[in-house]
Amino acid sequence: MEVSSTASSSIVGRLLEEISWEKARDYRAGGQGRENVLTAEVLVGLDFLPRTEFLGAVIRAAQGAEEVRNKLAAEVEDLQMDFLPGDFSVGSGGGTTKLVVQPDAIFETPGTYTLVEAKRIRYGSFQPEQLAREYVTLASKAGSAAPVLFLLGVRPPVRVKGNGQLELTEAVGKFLGPVLERVADPALLSEAELMARLPEVFCWISWPELDRCIHEAASNYAAGHPSGDASVQRIASFVRNAVAWHA
Repeated sequence: MEVSSTASSSIVGRLLEEISWEKARDYRAGGQGRENVLTAEVLVGLDFLPRTEFLGAVIRAAQGAEEVRNKLAAEVEDLQMDFLPGDFSVGSGGGTTKLVVQPDAIFETPGTYTLVEAKRIRYGSFQPEQLAREYVTLASKAGSAAPVLFLLGVRPPVRVKGNGQLELTEAVGKFLGPVLERVADPALLSEAELMARLPEVFCWISWPELDRCIHEAASNYAAGHPSGDASVQRIASFVRNAVAWHA
């Protein structure tokens, strides 16, 4: 069995690395309500559950970006999951600044590249430029793969700090121009082209919808091996309990 040489290559290791930069006392209640803890617990379960029946079902149950989302679901058995991958930077050439974002996760399949942005169950909101920055980063990093920006735990309209609730076109379009101007990367699509493609890239699923999807998948799953089936039920319950507990 191949064993990774660094703890930070695992979801738990990456979570602990992230916590080390924060105030440890914020996690005394087991991290209840903390966005990164909820996301880690859900993705750990989805990483270990049968991919087609569970993570694939979650992706198929999401809304938006139907064509590329179906492609992602079809390739889910080959999906490589990278939780809290660290800083992603774009620009610094002719622009006035380098754009830095911190995705919650990256999903890679042979034909797709997905940036995952998760929000806490209670009062999760986006920073003003966050979605525009992540969209530009995704456009830069996806290469020849079909890009997906997957919003986990929210559905439009979304809360944007200082701007109330906005539809996705507003939440991105209001800040996209200034972000592109600062980055000044000639390899990127224009503002108009990115906005035109937004419906083909953004998709989302709420936490209650994800919970319902896991419940249905677990109810219908049966491999025919009692111990294996019991293991699947335990992991599915773990994911659903995490969503309930953090709510």
